[in-house]
Amino acid sequence: MCIRDSILMLLSFGYLTGTEKTPSLSPSRTVIAGLLTVAVLVLVVTSVPFLRKFVVTRVRSLFAGVVPRMLDVLQRPQKLVTGIGGMLLLTACFVMCLDASIRAFGTEGTSISIASVAVVFLAGNALGSAAPTPGGVGAVEATLTVGLIAVGLPKEVAAPAVLLFRLLTLWIPVLPGWLAFNHLTRKGAL
Repeated sequence: MCIRDSILMLLSFGYLTGTEKTPSLSPSRTVIAGLLTVAVLVLVVTSVPFLRKFVVTRVRSLFAGVVPRMLDVLQRPQKLVTGIGGMLLLTACFVMCLDASIRAFGTEGTSISIASVAVVFLAGNALGSAAPTPGGVGAVEATLTVGLIAVGLPKEVAAPAVLLFRLLTLWIPVLPGWLAFNHLTRKGAL
């Protein structure tokens, strides 16, 4: 899933979370300062000709390969529906797995909604997509743990729940993938 999709779903689940009666998730001064810093950087980049040209050439080369593929997908609505449906189903399964991992460690006296879990997951996924490590290792775990603590989960439950979630969704699937890769390589299919 790309960062754009994570951010779009994050905004929609953030809205859903804001309409529920859950602990307040008001933005901290650090978040506001970060957003203002990003806005200032965008203004500086767009106002300095050298930086603007550098960014435009990078973005243009990125979109040169993407736009023809997107037009091909848009001409076949079934592919578009399949792609969007698959992305949403995969995200829903990840959110349910994170929720099940949280419940596995017990949440006596603490109840977090599935929308809050979705917001935390999508924020962690967006950060993981931007992190320079394979699979977002480290960044995703930290973001998910801090996010779950921020929505009211005790840290004694949040940390092991996140580690279980990452074990189930990142590390355990590596073994069947490696076995399949070796098998297909031996058969000459790859």
